[in-house]
This record gives sequence, structure tokens and C-alpha cells, in this order.
Amino acid sequence: MPYITKYEFARVLGTRALQISMNAPIMIDIGQETDPLKIAIMEFEQNRLPFKIIRRLPNGKTEAFKLSDLKNVHQIDF
Repeated sequence: MPYITKYEFARVLGTRALQISMNAPIMIDIGQETDPLKIAIMEFEQNRLPFKIIRRLPNGKTEAFKLSDLKNVHQIDF
């Protein structure tokens, strides 16, 4: 199973947090949470983000993965 890199992970969370801060629809029940980054993390942990990761390979080809298909090994501490 392919893994998400720390750079892709940071980019996805940052992009989603920006979308949430600009009033994009939220894909999960957030309860009382108001911090866009924490909401983005919650969505990521529940595999509710509709993003694709496109990786460009050295031979010029590309690979596309749904975010839910990539395994996460990164720890999030708040």
C-alpha cells in the first residue's frame, strides 16, 4: 500500500483548512470545534476528504491516488 508523504500530508491539511476557513462545506459532524486545521485533521482521520494526490515520476509519467487509498504514518500532536 502506498504511503502519503509528510509534504503531501501538510499540503492536504493546509489546503483543506484554508477551504474550511473560507466557508466550504464540512464533510463530518464537528460538534463544537471551530479551528479549521483541527476540523481538517478530523476529516482526514475519517477518510472524508475528496482529494487526489498526483505524483509526477522521473520518467515523465504521473500516478494518481485517492487520498483514502494512501496509508498515513504521521502523528498529529496538539
